[in-house]
Amino acid sequence: MMREFARLTLQTRDSEGTDAALEHLARADAVLAALTSGEEDFAAWYERGENHYRRARVLAEAGRFDEALPEAEAAIAAHDEGDERGELPRAEAVRIAALIEGNGLDRTAEAITRLTEASARCHQAGHPEAAEVLDALRQDLRTR
Repeated sequence: MMREFARLTLQTRDSEGTDAALEHLARADAVLAALTSGEEDFAAWYERGENHYRRARVLAEAGRFDEALPEAEAAIAAHDEGDERGELPRAEAVRIAALIEGNGLDRTAEAITRLTEASARCHQAGHPEAAEVLDALRQDLRTR
């Protein structure tokens, strides 16, 4: 819910809502940290990953790309913990990281490398649609 509040805050307030959105995400982190470990049906790796993912999006929207990229990378790492269940959210986090890297930080070669590796991983995991999305972005970055 706090992630959704962050998204909506940014959507309705534009760049003026960045700090408020980040506060919502800090509260989401605090709620997650307060949970006891070992909950069988609770995927903490997913929730951590999605908190980082949303923070990356908020920071990127604010033009704070140097801060956004590490958050996207933290989302990728958290989704890695989910093994095959984390592959699709990981692919989305890679997509955002590549957009931040290629568009925001003008590091196109690094973004292309990131996308190439993630696309191969998606193919291997049996997610050709996710690979197609990553490949399309890679092609777009190559033609710039």
